[in-house]
Amino acid sequence: MTQVIWVASNQRVSGTDSDFEISLRETMHLSDARMRVDKLTFADSFYTTDLGANLYFAAPDNSFSHVTVPEGAYTGFTLAAAIKAVTGRDCVYNVLTNSMTHVLQSADRPWLSDAQIGSRTGTFPAGASAGNVRSLNEILGEGIVSGIFVTWPWIRVAPYDVLYLRSSRLRCENHHGPRGMHDIVCSVPLTQGVGSQVEAHSPVGVYYNLAGGSSCRTMDFRLTDALGRAVNLRGRPLSFQLIFE
Repeated sequence: MTQVIWVASNQRVSGTDSDFEISLRETMHLSDARMRVDKLTFADSFYTTDLGANLYFAAPDNSFSHVTVPEGAYTGFTLAAAIKAVTGRDCVYNVLTNSMTHVLQSADRPWLSDAQIGSRTGTFPAGASAGNVRSLNEILGEGIVSGIFVTWPWIRVAPYDVLYLRSSRLRCENHHGPRGMHDIVCSVPLTQGVGSQVEAHSPVGVYYNLAGGSSCRTMDFRLTDALGRAVNLRGRPLSFQLIFE
């Protein structure tokens, strides 16, 4: 018998819009069941700086300095302007190559990659640590330092290109996520940019076999990146339809 559940994060019993739990009015039995996701939708509310907003530079004494760009959703031009504003040094975005070039303070104070930061000492900005430097490097990419210039050959301004809807209670058989996990129930490509309405669903005609048999009155859901980090929907609801057979 087909069963359908409509899920809306703003009707959750606990959690946030991207990491929440719902309560069912009746117990659902899922023995030998299979499932698909349809009509998943939410607003793309992700800022360029969601994964980090810090830039780190080396100092001659093996320490580092840092600057932080304001939180926001940037274009290539506005991001270059923000970096120039917080460093006081030119930063230019090239629209033809989607690259960015920044003038360093001096040749002995180069830009630092995330890996290079860990080998140096210094005080991290608020919210960052040696284990999570929260740099802007995931946006800028690998920089090339040459004299007093650092060039990022190809930047992006969106923090994510695909997200994953997960549930610890709806694990799927023969279903392996980017890190080998079995709790992903739907992948969600982000193709339109901030402010757009995102829509996703399971492949047409495809149902996923659920692992084992269970009964439940509650279900948990998380919208995450490939590393399992819940994203920030900024108070905008997530909704979708689950179909069980």
